[in-house]
Amino acid sequence: MHTVVILLFQGVELMDFAGPAEVFIVTDQSKSFQVVTVAESREPIKTMGGVTISPDFAFGEEPKADILVVPGGDLSSVNEAGRTWLKKKADESGIVFSVCYGAFLLANTGLLDSMQATTHHWGITDLRKAAPTCKVIEGKRFVVDGNLVTSAGVTAGIDAALYIVERLKGKAAATWTATEWLEYRGEAQ
Repeated sequence: MHTVVILLFQGVELMDFAGPAEVFIVTDQSKSFQVVTVAESREPIKTMGGVTISPDFAFGEEPKADILVVPGGDLSSVNEAGRTWLKKKADESGIVFSVCYGAFLLANTGLLDSMQATTHHWGITDLRKAAPTCKVIEGKRFVVDGNLVTSAGVTAGIDAALYIVERLKGKAAATWTATEWLEYRGEAQ
């Protein structure tokens, strides 16, 4: 069982974390991944669209992450404590996976230095400025650089999550999750 830890914060983009969460939750009929959420506190947070979510854990209480998911949204609400937590947790995680503008949190903590990455097409130019040593790739749904997986806008997080499922559990598991459960016909890398 792989543990997926998803960072939440006030103004998080709902689909950025919910899409990948669903992929991991249903893979192998819920026998392969344990998905948990974490935020600065266990107090409920509101997503960009106003949906209220209660995190499972506060920083420091969460289990070790095999996969750390960093979604986008209102990144200004991720304060210094959140960025410090992110850097520490990323160093301990097997795979670090950002969705959309979550790449900017990785850039801010130095996690994109000398790496390849992508983000939503609206943010490509700004990501190049935020992470000048990162090779920012345009036109890809997701980019893999070792144990770093970054995805473009919103639904591209589903494609990247399916890639991670295939990497860890095999093509059959990823295909079943995409076609049988999600009825999703996303794009390959």
